[in-house]
Amino acid sequence: MLRNYLKIAFRNLLKNKVYSFINIGGLAVGMAVAMLIGLWVYDELSFDTYHTECDRIALLQKNRSFNGNIITEQSMS
Repeated sequence: MLRNYLKIAFRNLLKNKVYSFINIGGLAVGMAVAMLIGLWVYDELSFDTYHTECDRIALLQKNRSFNGNIITEQSMS
């Protein structure tokens, strides 16, 4: 049964080349983007977890305006 499904799928790929290329390309791009988003989320959630009491670490950011320029200062606490 699986052989028949694969045979039909392969025939449809050959019959509709442009449509198949667009679908497979879109699937590949979507999977790559999902993997990159997953890696980014993992990196953000695992940042500085080797410290003791890592759940109490915060990033303080101060924005100041000086002569029309915005100055951003950051410090860890």
